[in-house]
Amino acid sequence: MDFNRMLGLARQSAFPKMLPAKKITLDEKYSNLVVNVNLSLANLFMKIQAKAPKTELLKSYCQGMRDFFEMANFKEWAYIMLMTDEDLNQIGQKWKSDSFATVYLIIQQQINKCYFNRQPQALVHAWHMYLKLGLIDLDFDEQEIESQYMKMYDQN
Repeated sequence: MDFNRMLGLARQSAFPKMLPAKKITLDEKYSNLVVNVNLSLANLFMKIQAKAPKTELLKSYCQGMRDFFEMANFKEWAYIMLMTDEDLNQIGQKWKSDSFATVYLIIQQQINKCYFNRQPQALVHAWHMYLKLGLIDLDFDEQEIESQYMKMYDQN
């Protein structure tokens, strides 16, 4: 997957919608990006629970990926989202998860840990788990993820 290009597209897009606030500060913007990742994650897992078709799952998965990228770009942590072919091969050798509920809770915990404890390494852990979710648990291949992601930006 071309992570540089995908991150760049997220960086160039308009700032996402935000929850109402009295004052829009940088911290408030970041808080909203974290909320967006959590909402995308919840939306994806609701579709998994409902046994949605693979095409719907893929769209939701890519929207979540975009939200991860927007969060990382905002904090200037894009470099931690980059993955080499070797990194992806290592993820590809993992086993399927026993519990989607546990995967959801761990990813959410790591995203929140990143936010509340200001630990970018927790975002890395959440990101790797998210990639594993897509590549192993949901059985998407890299090409279909990248293709669907590019469609969100009319790049296909």
